[in-house]
Amino acid sequence: MVLKLKNISKIFSQGEQKIAAVNGVNLAVRTGEFVALTGQSGSGKTTLLQIAGLLDSPSSGEVWIGDVDASKADDKTRTELRKNYLGFVYQFHHLLPEFSALENVALPLLIRGISKQKALETAEEFLKKVELANRLNHKPAELSGGQQQRVALARAVVTKPKLILADEPTGNLDSELSEKIFVLLKDLVKSYEISCLVVTHNLELVKKADRVVSIKDGTLTS
Repeated sequence: MVLKLKNISKIFSQGEQKIAAVNGVNLAVRTGEFVALTGQSGSGKTTLLQIAGLLDSPSSGEVWIGDVDASKADDKTRTELRKNYLGFVYQFHHLLPEFSALENVALPLLIRGISKQKALETAEEFLKKVELANRLNHKPAELSGGQQQRVALARAVVTKPKLILADEPTGNLDSELSEKIFVLLKDLVKSYEISCLVVTHNLELVKKADRVVSIKDGTLTS
């Protein structure tokens, strides 16, 4: 298993009241599997994704990344797991505005210690895969929303992580662009045998996943 969540709960306090954003969730993602996580707004899907990505800690339960129990790991180990094992795609692409598309995609490789020349060469290769060979030196403000999200996809996949976590990656796009981005994401992860857990409310796109998991009021329902 690439990811295993064991009896995960996340409790928030509001005064004397305690609210379970996630309640006793068990979920596993196999190697190379493309899993869609669906649910209404406020159902707990984003909280669960943040816990899976080690961006938040559960109130109880275990988060296994590969064979590492990350819920018991120190901050340094969790940072290394995020850097070397995980890739992220967000609804708001979070590209660095002062950097070109090429530089944005090269950044994760540079953080891993890859030489600048090799990082840029690899970044160009992946931008070509997302059909942006003619936009290498454009900054985010010079790109359309769909183009920016394709840069974000290339950035997530460029390190060939074991698992990509995507939070509403098509949420700000029209239906035609949404399908293109979703299919592109699936094709990329399948090409490199990367697992993917993607949060989406788009039921048409859900049909393209290998498996669908639904969450309601913090609890998995399927």
